[in-house]
Amino acid sequence: MNKFYVTLLFCTLLGITLLHAEDEYNVYGKITCSGVGVKDVVVSDGYNFTQTDAEGNYYINTDKKNGYIFYVIPSGYMPYTSASSETADKIFPPFWQAMKFPNTPSKVEKHDFKLKVENNENHIMFFQADPQVGNRSDDNDYNQYTTTYFPRTKQEIAAAGSTPIYTTVLGDLSWDYYWYYKNYDIANYKATLINNYNSFKMRHFAVMGNHDHDGATPQSDNTDFAASARFRQIMGPNCYSYNIGKIHYVVLDDIIYKNTRTEGASYVTGIVGDRDYTQAFADDQLAWLEKDLSYVPKDATIILSVHCPLWGLNASFVPNVILSNNTTQKACNLMKDFKAVHILSGHRHNTYNIEPTNYGFNNIFEHTLGAVGGNLWWAGYYSGHTNCNDGTPGGWQMFYINGDTITWQFHDLENNGNAQFRVVDGNTLREFYKTNATIQSIRKTFTSRQDYSTLEDNVILVNVFNYDPKWKVQMFEGSKELTVTRWRCEDVYHTLTYDIPRFEAKGTYTTDNATNWNLHSFRAVASSPTSSITVKVTDRFGNIYQKTVTRPIPCTIEALTAGNEEMILTDIQKRMNALGQTNIYSNNCSICVESASEGEVKITNVNGMTSTHKLQNGHNTFPVQKGIYIVTVNNESTKLFVK
Repeated sequence: MNKFYVTLLFCTLLGITLLHAEDEYNVYGKITCSGVGVKDVVVSDGYNFTQTDAEGNYYINTDKKNGYIFYVIPSGYMPYTSASSETADKIFPPFWQAMKFPNTPSKVEKHDFKLKVENNENHIMFFQADPQVGNRSDDNDYNQYTTTYFPRTKQEIAAAGSTPIYTTVLGDLSWDYYWYYKNYDIANYKATLINNYNSFKMRHFAVMGNHDHDGATPQSDNTDFAASARFRQIMGPNCYSYNIGKIHYVVLDDIIYKNTRTEGASYVTGIVGDRDYTQAFADDQLAWLEKDLSYVPKDATIILSVHCPLWGLNASFVPNVILSNNTTQKACNLMKDFKAVHILSGHRHNTYNIEPTNYGFNNIFEHTLGAVGGNLWWAGYYSGHTNCNDGTPGGWQMFYINGDTITWQFHDLENNGNAQFRVVDGNTLREFYKTNATIQSIRKTFTSRQDYSTLEDNVILVNVFNYDPKWKVQMFEGSKELTVTRWRCEDVYHTLTYDIPRFEAKGTYTTDNATNWNLHSFRAVASSPTSSITVKVTDRFGNIYQKTVTRPIPCTIEALTAGNEEMILTDIQKRMNALGQTNIYSNNCSICVESASEGEVKITNVNGMTSTHKLQNGHNTFPVQKGIYIVTVNNESTKLFVK
């Protein structure tokens, strides 16, 4: 056949194929690593799903409503970046792209993505909630955030060593009230992290909170979706998932924003409604979750990140449902058959941990975190000691993940040794409530406040910030162990650092920010007002935090600032050491081993051929051909793909 006609026939057939594809799909692309297509990567537009084929190609039909396309980061990879990449991409993983023609679904568009191999089966996830910076002048929150938070993130990154460290921020990254009034919105939050890259060299995954919605959105049937548009344009999807090592991470939005307009009300610059909302999952969020989990094996561990907690504790410390429209149970029912589920949430600026076994969810553990900036940075402004209204220091949770084994620990903003509890002397607390004029005025104005003036003799109070029922709290008077009971109460430390100075300055305070009941305090009664008391707290992993205090303890900020505990770290320390001991990864047809000690490494290829090499303390590089290898260091083996 004439060469011209062969070429014409080929082009015609190709054209027919492309036309068929374009009739069926309006978005397509390829996902590659080092130029090679990656198979079975899940791709979504926030409603629909597809997967890449054997060559890394994907095709999807979408109404483009969300304005983006994204993929679920597969285990062992991260979105591709290099030294020359934009700083934004180094912090905010480019696993999503904005649509080129979002208002024209009929237009076909192509979106390609690149991956890079990352050995992340062992990793650290830095969970934090509610930075909620508004660039306010009255409490100087931006300055507090930049001068206290970033030095601590730099320390956390240094402590991680060669272990990959990531962060998930559990909503309220910004503060809608101040988007227009102080010109600090979600884009400014993102810019703040980019500008502090030298202290924040972590990949950042964002959750949408109620304060991340646009309060300039008028109330309508479409308010929730329209008010989330700026977040979706700046930060990316508000529901998505990603895999790191053996963990499947899911991010959902459990805020239904309403922004009700109240007749006759006045609003701050740019805001057009009450910024109100319902704490619940919208139907499309749950539908997306069900589809996403259909790609995940049931023996997997799921970590779900949301803003509002799904579960709460009542005054008797019994779990109860928080979300409206039965969506707590609906979401948990979708996850009940997986090996283990950890839910991470914020919003309440309090710390508590819940296992809702009374509802039949035996595989679910919810960790609700206090705010990074304490209660909206006010305590830090007045006292220099940032803490939440339950007395928990401003801080975060560090999750140490070794395969599918997870341990965690509370870390604080103040860099005081990551204190785990506070001890209060009931005798001096009682006298303070009897004699302090400001606290007496507060109690007259706000009659529901706890009255410590009637506390019995020699009570010892201990606030254990990250307590859960598998912790053990003990108090000793000399060698005698005292009877300890859990007690719902207020922590006077937050009263000292916020309520009193605020009341003295303004004659009142905002009740949302004021000291609140906490669910993680304990009490015991000593025999003497002057005896030394030893507090010993053992967490669920066997780590011991211990401190001996000399009484009386003054009821002052200085005396009650937590810290200086003796720590006997068993399980957490082992996990941290295991994570930091050896890091094995591939780079440019080489196997790289970061080791904390000298030793031996064995590299075995698919044909069973093994080479043995001496391992130096520090960075080691071993050139190899492309392929699959088993790398053994100190009797621990890792499967590695060199591409």
